[in-house]
Amino acid sequence: MTGIKFNEGKEQQSPLWVEGAPADPIAAGRRMNRTLFQFAVAIIFLLSTVGYVIFVDKPHRMAQQRHSEPETALGPEDSMEYTERFVEFMRKKNAHGASYGENELSDWTDDEFQKSLLPLSFYKTLHEKATFIRRDPPKLERSMPPPPSFDWRTKNVISPVKAQGKCGSCWAFAATATVEAAWAIAHKEMRNLSEQTLLDCDLEDNACDGGDEDKAFRFIHRHGLAYAADLPYVAHRQNTCSITGNVTKIDVAYFLHPDEQSMIDWLVGFGPVNIGIAVTQDMRAYKGGVFTPSAEDCKNKVIGLHSLLITGYGTSESGEKYWIVKNSWGNTWGVEHGYIYFARGINACGIEAEPIGILA
Repeated sequence: MTGIKFNEGKEQQSPLWVEGAPADPIAAGRRMNRTLFQFAVAIIFLLSTVGYVIFVDKPHRMAQQRHSEPETALGPEDSMEYTERFVEFMRKKNAHGASYGENELSDWTDDEFQKSLLPLSFYKTLHEKATFIRRDPPKLERSMPPPPSFDWRTKNVISPVKAQGKCGSCWAFAATATVEAAWAIAHKEMRNLSEQTLLDCDLEDNACDGGDEDKAFRFIHRHGLAYAADLPYVAHRQNTCSITGNVTKIDVAYFLHPDEQSMIDWLVGFGPVNIGIAVTQDMRAYKGGVFTPSAEDCKNKVIGLHSLLITGYGTSESGEKYWIVKNSWGNTWGVEHGYIYFARGINACGIEAEPIGILA
């Protein structure tokens, strides 16, 4: 796969990610709040026997009044709440070697973060309602077992991680990333494709209010995706559908058997696997290690759903199996410029429930 060229037409504009700087009083309040929080963390560190510190996301309550009252700086009671949540997080969530820290999502309100996810009503409906994605994936005949680890990123077929911003468009980003990889594998040409195509033109889906991969892949099969340089991402649906120049289409999409081995077989034999998960707050602050949400959290603490792309798999030094998963929360989130190592083989938060593979 070496020698693949990157063809994106003209230079792409940077995607939207973080809104403009806040007004001075709000910024000052946030800085003061962060200072108080960091001081509390230091005190807890000195008084405990824990050898390291984990940061938990900050639950801004300003969003509750965002549309009715001007924003105000956070008070001492908020700092106390941050400290309490930190202690609880440190006590419960440092299992399996995962680590957590600040990132661009740390300053989002809980409401903003939740709105960037898919609605819970989408849970386990894709397979039941799909009309385009087929249920008869081809079988790979192999004479040898799959390797103990595999990563498509080493084959020069995976595009850089992008940022969906404060828009529930993960479905479009995951679908586009899947197409980019499948096209590069089949045609030995990297293409930087436009998620905005789906937001503007796929009217069966709901842009920033969510969509599903069945409708997205059907649209791409029929109409194709524009280059990102021709239709850059703006994190909302525009009034017109403007597809010009060459487009990239796919041939077919398949539901894979919902088990680890079938997913590995497709991953190694054909290409990356499109998946969906249930999201808990922990994932927002993920920084490294194998992310292994508990069965209890995946059942009782889910705040939304999310679409992503599995590009490989491996096993940690301590023996924890994981998927290598490409996210759409920007290249400073997670590990290795926007990825997460997600527990493999236990269907953690539904990651192995509805896998999809495509051919282009």
